[in-house]
Order: sequence, then structure tokens, then C-alpha cells
Amino acid sequence: MIANLAGVLIEGFFYLFAFGEWETHVVTMWGPFCLLYGFGTVGFYLMAAALQGKGVVLEFIGYGLVGDGLELVGGLLLEFGLGMRAWDYSDYYLNYRGHICLRMTIVWAIIGFAFSRFCPLISRGLSQFDHGRYRVLLIIILSVFMLVNLIFTSICIVRWSRRHHGIKAESSFEKYLDERYDDAYMSKRFVEWSFLDEKK
Repeated sequence: MIANLAGVLIEGFFYLFAFGEWETHVVTMWGPFCLLYGFGTVGFYLMAAALQGKGVVLEFIGYGLVGDGLELVGGLLLEFGLGMRAWDYSDYYLNYRGHICLRMTIVWAIIGFAFSRFCPLISRGLSQFDHGRYRVLLIIILSVFMLVNLIFTSICIVRWSRRHHGIKAESSFEKYLDERYDDAYMSKRFVEWSFLDEKK
């Protein structure tokens, strides 16, 4: 949860510094969360534990694979499940279907390697959290919130895709989604997402 939020904030400040405007890439309807950063952080943490003492080269490869794996799975789900794309590396050297590329593999590897150097500190922090009185309650509340958030987000994105492909609303709930979360709202919420047929 922390990484979901922190990744979005870091990305926003990066765009502000590099391009003079605030831009983030959230992937949920509620809250400033990007699951790619959340799952990526968990992946880096587990990879750091698995590769401890195995050498820098293996670490770089492992972290690069974590980032590539997440982007590839997410990209393919959007492409074949909804006919959409949230990022495009087609213009970069050694890319696969625009979902992953060598450049981003290296970027992920560097980020993962840098993150791994903070893992001992993170482990100590988590060990303190394990003894908190409200640990279980907090985990349950955050888990339920994110589960409901993801379900509702999925429903809205699927309806967005169906609407784009000319499938009319069949229920009052779908009509509500069409009115409350129309194309303009969804395009503003999910920056840089696009439909594949729009690029033909």
C-alpha cells in the first residue's frame, strides 16, 4: 500500500521536475494508487531475499525480470482482454509488442538494486509493525478496501471498453456507469491509456 502511493508521488514529482507539469498514472478508481509499483516493490523485496549474497549480476537480472514480468502480464491483459494499451515501448530498441523493452529492463534493474539496499531497514520496520496491537485490524481494513477498489475499477474499465466497442448498456447500473464515469472521465483518470483501434 505504501509503495502504491509512494510510486505515484515520486512519478508526479519527476514529471514536475522534468516537464514542468504534474502527471501521475494511477490504476484505481479510488485513491492515488498504482499497483505496478506496489507489486513491483513486493517483487523486489522477495527477490532481494532470494538473491542475497548471489552476486550483483544475478541481482540486476532478477530485478529486471521482476519489472519486465509485471509490465508484460499487465500489458498483455490490457491488449488481449480489453483491446487497450496503457504504455507503449514500440519505438524503443529490443521491445516485445511495446509492453517491455531493454531500456526499461535496465531501469527496473537499477531501481530494484537501489531498493534492495534499503531492505534491511524495511525489515526492521516491518518487525516493529508485527508487534503492533492493531496490525491485524489494519491489514484487514486495507485489504478489504483495496479488494473492493480493484473490483469496482475492473468493472468501470470493462464498461469503458465495451462502450468504446459499441456495446450498449443493458442494465441500470451500466447506464449509471456510462453517465457518472463517461469516456472523458476515464481518459482523464487513466492518463495515456488508449484503445488499439484508435492508433490504426
